[in-house]
Amino acid sequence: MRLKSFHVRMFRNIVDSGVIPAESVTSLVGKNESGKSAILHALHHLNPAKPAVTLSILDEYPRWLKKEHEISGEIEKAVPILATFELSDAERSNFDAAFGKGVLESSEIVAKRTYVSETIELDFSLRYSKFIDPFLKTVSGPLKAELGAVETTSQLTQKLDELIAASDATDQTSVEIAAEATEAKSALVTRLGGHANLTSAVRKFMLDALPRTFYFSSYSQLRGRYRIEEVFAAIHAPSDEEEVQAAADFLKLARVVPTTIEDWDYETSNAELEAVSSLLTRRVKDHWKQNNDLKLAVKIEPQQDSDANGRPLIKRYLQFRVEDSRHDFSSRLDRRSTGFQWFVSFLASFLEFEADKNLILLLDEPGLSLHARAQMDLLDTIESKLAINRQVLYSTHSPFLVQTNRLNQVRIVEDQGHMLGSTVISDAGVVSDSDTLFPLQAALGYDIAQSLFIGNRNIIVEGISDFIYLTAISDHLESIGRASLPPDARLLPAGGATNIPTFLALLGGQLDVVVLIDGGASKQRIETSITRGRLDSAKVISLDGFAAAPKPDIEDLFTPSEYIALYNEAFNATLSVADIKGKDRMVARIGRHIGSEFNHGVVGASFLRNLDKSIKSLSAGTLDRFEAVILALAKALPPA
Repeated sequence: MRLKSFHVRMFRNIVDSGVIPAESVTSLVGKNESGKSAILHALHHLNPAKPAVTLSILDEYPRWLKKEHEISGEIEKAVPILATFELSDAERSNFDAAFGKGVLESSEIVAKRTYVSETIELDFSLRYSKFIDPFLKTVSGPLKAELGAVETTSQLTQKLDELIAASDATDQTSVEIAAEATEAKSALVTRLGGHANLTSAVRKFMLDALPRTFYFSSYSQLRGRYRIEEVFAAIHAPSDEEEVQAAADFLKLARVVPTTIEDWDYETSNAELEAVSSLLTRRVKDHWKQNNDLKLAVKIEPQQDSDANGRPLIKRYLQFRVEDSRHDFSSRLDRRSTGFQWFVSFLASFLEFEADKNLILLLDEPGLSLHARAQMDLLDTIESKLAINRQVLYSTHSPFLVQTNRLNQVRIVEDQGHMLGSTVISDAGVVSDSDTLFPLQAALGYDIAQSLFIGNRNIIVEGISDFIYLTAISDHLESIGRASLPPDARLLPAGGATNIPTFLALLGGQLDVVVLIDGGASKQRIETSITRGRLDSAKVISLDGFAAAPKPDIEDLFTPSEYIALYNEAFNATLSVADIKGKDRMVARIGRHIGSEFNHGVVGASFLRNLDKSIKSLSAGTLDRFEAVILALAKALPPA
């Protein structure tokens, strides 16, 4: 089951987050105290993998609204977390096999938690007739006639019970009907898996399929040393201290959990701990690239002590140690770098759930203390390992944990003030506080810098719209087996054709670049760059030869109806092809009709924000034109 979106209301500093679409990997980006952690906590309360924490009105309800809503009664109706899921094809097939094809109206399921109930509430739509009608075909004509019209399985069960109870030994017909009713009820109970009705049976099916959430934050980090008694206590009664509970969970994973503290077999325990230490070391080495000479060792450490009367006493501690063969020494985990502690603690906590694919990972500020390179390694781990067949949501304000080629996965979290609270925004254009966008801006800047100094296959385009359309459509073409931009090619928006010569001058001739320009771009300054040896004329690709409009822009690679639809979506307009007069550039024609220029970037941002819908709307001709441009760019690039 896949999370499609979720909605947080009346939770901590959130009044209404708005609907938050979820991708395979979703990043929540925002300033400190913007509400990122609260959003993850709310989602974690839905169906936690570890013991649930009660949704407490006192702790979680927005304090400034609590008394007012208690008086109005709103507090009892509050739904702090509501999520929409979609069954996979395999789950839908299993459902149809269990209950019948057509019984479930939609593969979308809504799950929610409230403050007044400890259970998960599920909303789904059933067609009872699709279950009942096939069932009634299995019973005899006389029994079917006695049952009459039934609309639900509860009614069907009730009528069967009535027929069974009506058995009269003096009436052979009633005896036969009762016997058939008994057999039919047995078959119905079997079909429903022992549940009282179809709704209950389906609810059980959905709950079993509902993904659990695994939440991890810096507060869950392991210490280097624990008193064995405090860890043992947390094994049997979950501790409020996350770092203690993390150690207890690790011991349970290591299968060294005795019935009482006196039952510890230290030889056996150490053997099990060595085995799990070895596994953890391998996992760390798979992902930690900063020092490959580290080995984890989890041990039971005895320490000589004495009791109040001076008698000898052995106290035992659980130690997490790191052996460093590069420098030939070992130390406790809490004496290593904070970033390494986080990495080890997360992998240790996640080992228990590593094989569970029906899991949503919620990472709160992952790798905050990691070096920038290590943060990028972590992002690669998230994308290439953790997000395989499961979803990951993480919060960050680090530019190194933002993927500029997947900005459609970013959700911007912003605190709108005292009364409105935190909201989640997918459109950077409507963010009120520019500081909120800093991680995205820094990520873009870093990506461009890396493109300039790493690799020699760079394509300069005029603006962000060119970047968006070429990147997104290239990815789509690659997914369907057609030509796409080489994976090591970088697109660099120059901010307009007039900026391209300056851009080339700043490069100092150190890189071989390809330039894509609009048909209407001024060629004079480009030609000057060619004359001065900063640019090879064979590496200047103009859109003139790829679109029918004179002096075309990138927007003219779309059909008029396609681009007008994108414009309408972005600006909530109602233009039609008939409204747009002339045969010149599409952008000029729209501007002439509305009486002013418009921001092409807004249309590009809308295209990216609604990427699935946008891509599906493209005609074969449009894909052909973009593919032709991409082939020309790829051909002009220097050899790999």
